[in-house]
Amino acid sequence: TLLLLVCFQLVLLFQFFFTTDGAALAYIVLSFGLLIAMEWFCYFVMRSISVRGFEPETLAFFLTSVGFSVAGSSAPDGMGRHCLLFLAALALFFALGVWLRDLHRVRAMRWPMAFAALGFLALNLLLSETIWGAKNWLSIAGQTLQPSEFVKIAYVYAGAATLDRLFRRRNLILFIAFSAVCVGALALMGDFGTALVFFVCFLVISFMRSGSFATLFLAIGGAALAVMLVLTVKPYVAQRFATWGHAWEDPLNTGFQQVRTMSATAAGGLFGRGAGAGWLKNIFAANTDMVFGVVCEELGLIGAALVMLIFALLILRGFWIALQARDRFGALLVVGIMTQISLQTFLNIAVVSGLVPATGISLPFFSYGGTALALQLFEMGIVLSVSRQIPAPRGG
Repeated sequence: TLLLLVCFQLVLLFQFFFTTDGAALAYIVLSFGLLIAMEWFCYFVMRSISVRGFEPETLAFFLTSVGFSVAGSSAPDGMGRHCLLFLAALALFFALGVWLRDLHRVRAMRWPMAFAALGFLALNLLLSETIWGAKNWLSIAGQTLQPSEFVKIAYVYAGAATLDRLFRRRNLILFIAFSAVCVGALALMGDFGTALVFFVCFLVISFMRSGSFATLFLAIGGAALAVMLVLTVKPYVAQRFATWGHAWEDPLNTGFQQVRTMSATAAGGLFGRGAGAGWLKNIFAANTDMVFGVVCEELGLIGAALVMLIFALLILRGFWIALQARDRFGALLVVGIMTQISLQTFLNIAVVSGLVPATGISLPFFSYGGTALALQLFEMGIVLSVSRQIPAPRGG
């Protein structure tokens, strides 16, 4: 499977020789070369420690490859930063393999992780600038990052560790309070898409651990009231709902982005225009919120369907790991992470397809910038570390 993946990556790279030239092409070639080298490095490291299965890593690397293709098409000059964050994520991936061997030690870090999450949110609220209605990007020393991506991991980590000890009722109360603060901060930032992801993760983790339908319905009822309030006090959110399904009525203003995304998606046809040959990459947020539209245009229906299939396999594999986990904390941790990834995948593809209003949610492993990619590979490191602790089946 890894050899097949390398063949696919070389086909993607080959297409750039016809659509890109100069320094941009050099950046793309070096980036793909680094990606292929790191894949084989990971493979041989895993084999050296007697790890036999490499399927989840291969699926994650496939998605990262298409993400590199989109980044190379839309912003080749930023590929250097993209690669550095990719290398940092791989270093964290291996570090997690050592750290997560002792789950008791890992559980003890729930309070520092919770305070780190709140600290990142406070920093974002105080220092970020509002861009298109949301304060979700933070600039430090000329570099931008998205603190909410860090908070996603810290939130699931702290929630899984807290609810693992649910025999203490105060743990559930603390987790509810922690979730309310996180979602409230994200609402104040205007990042309602991420707030939705957090809320669904809260519902899933809480229900998986407690099995309480009463708590579930109470949380959903409270969220419904909050949504009504948001639509009242945040007019740009209400505008997204008003535009949804009516983009063609105002294609030069409110429907500008959606109309062009749907047109480019249809223009991709069966095989696509080729990596780097699309025009959707030139509109605002094409390599973040509308990134699946770029995939459809440049790789066509076959490429888009393959991406969706790989996402489905990766998500199913993740939940299988949670079912087989030997430790309740590990199971909750993996369930939280896979819930995040599956919900983000659905929302991004649904927005591009016109099934739901714009949410501002990026596609895992794809969206340009590097911060999200690094943290998603970090999350996959957690999932795979839990999977390494599952005893191998004994032969009959």
